[in-house]
Amino acid sequence: MDKFLLLPMVLLLSFCNGSRSANQQTDHPQKMEQENKQQQSAAGGSADNQQTPIEQGIKGQVLWLAGNQMPSPDAPPSKGRGVERTLYIYELTNSSQAKTTDGVFHTNIQTNLVTQVVTDANGNFAVSLKPGKYSLFSKEEKGLFASIFDGEMNINPIEVQKGQVTNVEFLINYQASY
Repeated sequence: MDKFLLLPMVLLLSFCNGSRSANQQTDHPQKMEQENKQQQSAAGGSADNQQTPIEQGIKGQVLWLAGNQMPSPDAPPSKGRGVERTLYIYELTNSSQAKTTDGVFHTNIQTNLVTQVVTDANGNFAVSLKPGKYSLFSKEEKGLFASIFDGEMNINPIEVQKGQVTNVEFLINYQASY
């Protein structure tokens, strides 16, 4: 009687092991592809969505940060995640040249719009610009967002120097708590 119970168990175990190895073989190319994508994004993006190299202007990443950002020994600080946004680049704009709501949303900007650029899905962007000083904003529901001011109350100032590319990390954090 014990032999009859043992035979179905052996068949069941051999079937389970066989199906697991078949799944591992099937999943392997997908796992390899996913790992390659992760490595490419860590190295600066995949070949499909790499930014066109620029010789002068600004490049960088737009990051979204929300929720509780209070320091904690149990959780490392969040850097944010890259998001797709439209960035608006204006001539250098002082706070007196725009209407500001909630301290970070800007409308009725009185300086000239120089250009706009849409980031990729990871928030990466690059745009060629002439040497000069600019203000950088992201398009949000409540207006154009920028939360940084310099000592002269210029809104999110960015400077481009001749023959150089200025690196920018643009943090959208109006839904974060510190």
